[in-house]
Amino acid sequence: MIILRGIGTGSYVGVGRVKKIEKDEDLLTLKGGEVVVLSRASRDMLTHLHRASGVVTDYGGLTSHVAIVLREMKVPCVVGTGEGTKKLKEGIIVTVDGRTGNIYQGFIERDNKADFQEFYYPATNIKVNLNVPEIAYKVAPYADGVGSIRIENSIIRTGKHPHVLLLEGKLSNVIADSVRQIADAFHPKPVWFRTFDIPTDELKRLKGGNIEPDEANPLLGLRGIHKDLKTPKILEAEFEALLKLIDDGYDNLGVKIPFLRDVSEYKETKKIMCEVGLRPHRDLPVGASIETPSSVFSLDEFIDEGVDFVTLGMSDMAMSSLAVDRRGVKVAKLFNLTHPSVLRMMEMVIEKCNQNDIESCICGHAGSDPAIVRWLVGKGISSISTNPDQILRIRKVVDVAEKTIIRKGFGSNF
Repeated sequence: MIILRGIGTGSYVGVGRVKKIEKDEDLLTLKGGEVVVLSRASRDMLTHLHRASGVVTDYGGLTSHVAIVLREMKVPCVVGTGEGTKKLKEGIIVTVDGRTGNIYQGFIERDNKADFQEFYYPATNIKVNLNVPEIAYKVAPYADGVGSIRIENSIIRTGKHPHVLLLEGKLSNVIADSVRQIADAFHPKPVWFRTFDIPTDELKRLKGGNIEPDEANPLLGLRGIHKDLKTPKILEAEFEALLKLIDDGYDNLGVKIPFLRDVSEYKETKKIMCEVGLRPHRDLPVGASIETPSSVFSLDEFIDEGVDFVTLGMSDMAMSSLAVDRRGVKVAKLFNLTHPSVLRMMEMVIEKCNQNDIESCICGHAGSDPAIVRWLVGKGISSISTNPDQILRIRKVVDVAEKTIIRKGFGSNF
């Protein structure tokens, strides 16, 4: 019997006894194998949640960072139930179906065997987004590179705010050690490192996080490259980590700058790279992550400044252009990655990149949505960066889409 519904975040199923988390200290009592139920989850909880048989939250969306990381960890997760903490009683056995978003009373058996999938070789590069460095060797044979190393999870697992790690002289080493695992696994395939993009509410829970401001909507607040430029020593540490790896002989690294609002941020970031000793576009490629309408409509300025590649973030683009909090349950129905305005901006960026021989790559949740991927391939995107558990599926989707284009010609609509 279905006792609760929410938004499923992956294809995994888990069974266990409900364990409600009402305060941070409750996480310390987890033994492993419980279905963790809480109001909202944050990335600093992942060191505990990875041992759960399932996670259920009242709030949060499909594109939330916790949902993405739990999917990489193969932990079934259902978010945005609205009332999970009220309806699920402590200690009862439930089944969490991450595919459908259903929570069942008791144990419900479901065939969770993956069908054998043939390996496809589309012309479009199929890359992967990585939050967990430890799985890099498992997925590297199936991907053409890494479209986004999200290093934030490695930082949060230390339990310390980046500023604390910086003061301890450990920040660059933590970053370098994590990136090295991925660069080793994928060499010589390209690996793109994304500079920090951690919302303030997730940093506040770490040791030293009391320096972060209170924000009503952190996803539209102090985040992305704007935040790093306000704390240049932390940004310098990120680039020092990359410089250390390049000096060690790693030649497959690139760096992308997230949540750019203006080309001035991009210029200032490259200036700091130079001050650290990294030569943009020479020592490693530098790319712009286009996630805001302002960056779409000033893309010519980024190209004039010098861009080696462009990544597209449809989740943040939809949030910014539709004025909808992508973590908000009450406005979830308004969050639409395929809204005509979002698609038109994606199309504009892809066209501009193709005209200037610049690689374009979709990252984030959209890279795992077959319908969106087919549309992007039809518009001529260069590469797709998907979630680790979707690589084989998306390779097939893209291969079929390319063959369809060859038969019918370009210009098909979504």
